[in-house]
Amino acid sequence: MTTDALKDNGALHEYTKIVQADQIQKFIQEQTDGTAVAIPEGVKVADLEQYLENRRRYRGAMKTSLIDEFVEFVTTTVNQYDQLLEVAEHFPCFVSPEVMKAVAFFNLGEVDAPGHGDHRAYLDLQETESFRELMKINGARLDQRTLAEWLEDWRDHLKTFAEDQETVLPLAASVSAIRRVTIGTSAEATSEEQTFTSRRSAMAEVEAKHKDQLPAFLQFTCEPYQGLSEHTFLVRLSLITGDKPQFSARIVRLETAREEMAKELEERLRKGFEDTEVRTFVGSFDPK
Repeated sequence: MTTDALKDNGALHEYTKIVQADQIQKFIQEQTDGTAVAIPEGVKVADLEQYLENRRRYRGAMKTSLIDEFVEFVTTTVNQYDQLLEVAEHFPCFVSPEVMKAVAFFNLGEVDAPGHGDHRAYLDLQETESFRELMKINGARLDQRTLAEWLEDWRDHLKTFAEDQETVLPLAASVSAIRRVTIGTSAEATSEEQTFTSRRSAMAEVEAKHKDQLPAFLQFTCEPYQGLSEHTFLVRLSLITGDKPQFSARIVRLETAREEMAKELEERLRKGFEDTEVRTFVGSFDPK
């Protein structure tokens, strides 16, 4: 093939590519109302917004662990949007009670006019120190000293009770009994299971002395999350016998208590937004 023929073929090939690219461009423009475009490979898009005097639109993410601050910020921001918009905007707030979180969207828009959804406010409740300490002992095995010192450290939140859950035991006496408990053996066999009794063998029993003074239940009262009301948690204490006595602690009906706290968060937010354009939903939303 001659040099002139090669040149002609090369020119024809480039011309064909230009025509095809032009046809593809027109097709894409027609199908997307001009919102999408075909670009050559290797072309980068640079955002020059940072060089403008003002941003193209207002957006950002506010984060807090306080319910009142979250409600105030969302309400204030929504009022600013209402003053700028001629028609009512949709301001959803999605609450995730199982993780005690919420997120509000300010520019999510409507189905027929969707927004970017990148202007938001986040609420992430944090456990209080007292509730964290209570959760640390839940399901844990504690030696005498550890449990006694824990009770003394948190005495302002505690009440101790006997096995009947009605007889209140003085906290100082409960702490003293826990420190003094010793393990003894007897040849008597019994099938009765008691809170502070466990069996070593068929003919021997390990029994905790001073069991009448030992607390069987604790009532621990605290504000579990900042902004929520106080809750009282019932904690069951059981003695684990062995070479050295240990105590196990278990919060009674913890999941029920968590459901009550989640419901309180939901109700607090609904009440806080009841006179605004914010609509509260239980669940999550991902504006992909």
